Formats: sequence, structure tokens, C-alpha cells
Amino acid sequence: MELDNYRNFLAIIEAGSFTGAADYVHIAQPALSKQLRALENYFGTKLIITTRGSRQILLTEAGRVLYQKAKYMCALEDLAKSEIENIMGGVVGTLRFSIANSRSALFIKSSLKDFCALYPNIKCELFEASINEQTQQMLNGITELGILIVPVEHQDNFEVLFRRDEELTAVFHKNSVFLDDSKKVVTLKELEDVPLSISSGCSEIFLKACAQASIVPRITCTSTTRSTTLEWTRAKAAVSIVPVEPGEDLVKNLSLVLYPISRQTFTRP
Repeated sequence: MELDNYRNFLAIIEAGSFTGAADYVHIAQPALSKQLRALENYFGTKLIITTRGSRQILLTEAGRVLYQKAKYMCALEDLAKSEIENIMGGVVGTLRFSIANSRSALFIKSSLKDFCALYPNIKCELFEASINEQTQQMLNGITELGILIVPVEHQDNFEVLFRRDEELTAVFHKNSVFLDDSKKVVTLKELEDVPLSISSGCSEIFLKACAQASIVPRITCTSTTRSTTLEWTRAKAAVSIVPVEPGEDLVKNLSLVLYPISRQTFTRP
């Protein structure tokens, strides 16, 4: 069945008469009547009841069903046409992200640069902020998407699109007295008496893991950002505990050495 038949069926219902529909779609009334009969023959039932001497059009039960489905089918075609036109003409607009400072570089490298290459007419804005600021930005409509390193507050107000595993990692200075370069991983027990600098994004899960292992960590400092956390290691003042995503190139400074903490992986929203 031609989709125009459904569109003209909708026009008859929404105009309330064959005359009004004919004027709207620029088709003669006999042609509209013929299309209606074709629909009724196709579905094997009456769709519209007209009363002699009355201009009122009444839908049968089958007509009401077809009216809803025809609206859906026509809307689907309109949506497909709109999306294809956007692809051909180039999508435009601004996409705003609330993002943790420590995730900006990785997000640009792993996702945003390819997205911007695919949609060159879309402008991206990154709002680097703490988790509380990120939450408020999204709730207030300042940003559309959030890239978070800790669970968002008011979770019922948001939809989580995906989660990504991260690995809890100990970062040593290559000249650290605490470094044992014969190992490939480090255990919580081996960190028990080591001065630690912790990123607040992983402090909760790290402390919970320590409590489960009956270990009391020696925490020198807890910092809001991962970059500040790592400064303690660069200064040879502590070993840093930070989250690292698979494939992430965290060590730009050759003086730092990364060791995964044994069996301590966790998931972020």
C-alpha cells in the first residue's frame, strides 16, 4: 500500500471532511474517495462512516486503529527523511559535556576527535568540574552529557548510557625506595606502610578494599584531581593511588612507573 494513501487517510480524519482534505492535499474528492475504498478493500473492513446529509465523519473501530498506526508510519518516514537530510546537509549545533578534569584528555583522544571528524558542523563544549558541579550542570540543563568518575547524586534523574571498567593502580617514582621492579602487580598488603596520595575518585573503593583486607593505609593526602594526586609521586613524597582505564596512556612522565593493584578492578558510571 502506498504511503500517500495513509497520509491522505489522515488528512480526511484531521480535516473532518473530504472537501477540507481535498483542499489540504490538493487532490480531487473522487480521488480521495477512491484511495479510501482501496484501503478498506485492502484491510477488508469499513474505516469511515459518513451519514447522508451530514458533514460529520465517524471512524469505525478498525478506522481508529489504522489512524494511530498510519500516524506512526508517516512519522517514521518523516524522521528517516529528516535524518538523511541532516547527514547530507551536515548536522549542526552544540553538544555540551560535564566532564571530570582527569578524563578530558582521554575522552578527546578516544571518542571526541572521531565524533567531530564525522560531524564537523557540531561544536563541542567541555565543562570540567567536580562531581557536585557536574550534577548541577546536568540538572539545570547547562550540559547534555556527563563523563563521570564517581556515581552521580540523584541517580533517578539520569539515564546511564554506559559504564567502563577501570583498574586501581599504584604509581611509583622510578627512584622510589618503595619500588620493587621485579613485580608486575602490587598487593594491598605491600602498600600498608607506604605513604599514599589518593585520588578522591577512588578513595571510597580503596578504603573499602583495605578494610576488607584488615589493612590500615598510611594516607598522606587525598586530592580532588588525579593530576594533583600524581604530583606527590613526582615529588617522591608518596605513592599515588589512582583509577586507570584500559589502554589509557597515563605515564607521560618517564619518571613514573605504574603497577596494577592485584585483583582490584571497579566500574564507573
